[in-house]
Amino acid sequence: MLSMTATCLSSPCSTYPQSFDTVDHEILLTRLKVSFGIRGAALDWFQSYLSNRVECVRRGSARSTQKIVRFGVPQGSVLGPLLFILYTAGLIDLIEGYGLHPHLYADDTQI
Repeated sequence: MLSMTATCLSSPCSTYPQSFDTVDHEILLTRLKVSFGIRGAALDWFQSYLSNRVECVRRGSARSTQKIVRFGVPQGSVLGPLLFILYTAGLIDLIEGYGLHPHLYADDTQI
């Protein structure tokens, strides 16, 4: 397993889309397994990648206490957007199942 990783933001306001912060790790891991057939060492790697992450806020020389990150995908990484896309992959079918026609672009969805 990977060791605990700390990320400090330079200001309390993040410029990343909040959608990426709402990804539930357990649901994502289940989707990777059930919907995409990822199992064994690969699934263990994703679990390790998402687990034991902490973050804090730094402003000048002041720094908040670290908090465990229980939701979201690592931002600023190559895998973050890919994991978000895999997490939301069933959204189109769900919306269309109600007779609606969604338009999706990155982390935006219009119904």
